[in-house]
Amino acid sequence: MDRDLEAAFRRVEELLFGGPSRPGLTLYDLQRLVGYPAKGKEPYVHTLPALPGVQAVRLYYYPEDPELELIVEIVDREGKQHLRHFRWNGVTWETPKGKKGELKATAVPQGPLKVGEDYFLGFAPEEAVALEAALRRGEAPGLKYLLCPRCRTRIFYAYSANPQGLACPTCGNPTLLFKTLAGEERKDPLEALAEEQRRLRLALEELLAYLKRKLGP
Repeated sequence: MDRDLEAAFRRVEELLFGGPSRPGLTLYDLQRLVGYPAKGKEPYVHTLPALPGVQAVRLYYYPEDPELELIVEIVDREGKQHLRHFRWNGVTWETPKGKKGELKATAVPQGPLKVGEDYFLGFAPEEAVALEAALRRGEAPGLKYLLCPRCRTRIFYAYSANPQGLACPTCGNPTLLFKTLAGEERKDPLEALAEEQRRLRLALEELLAYLKRKLGP
């Protein structure tokens, strides 16, 4: 494992387990981060802000499958997937007993896979389903795709995929346009959680002060 990949996994573990200056991510925090239960069906996916030396970092949450629960995917500079498995034990995150938490990436179909109205190239089927749900919610900024100017078909492609020479799977048009989904820049999830905790703490302090004024000491 190269240094950039190791550093990326350490950053994710810092998010999960916390450190001296900030608490770790609880199961409730993870559920809010991925939009559970309001946003679609499992796997619930959240793409973290870009980390140096890797192409993508994603969290996959499986609330209905206690054997999986949380899968962390990091795509390295060469486009290879690296997966780690975590479970919530009621207090903190842990890797399954008897295993190191390392998983093999799911086999990826060779051609574009259709999910909903769009096609996905270089993604495993469960990734394509999760990304399609994120697209419908408007939560996939920065995702790259090919657009057919003739029939408006979109083919979203992974970092590891080579879209050169691909023809439109709907109408066969060989001239496709390279596009990137626009979107607002997201905050670092650690900072967002810390900011939310500060707001909740302030609201609680205000509530306690109000109750003291009303009820007396």
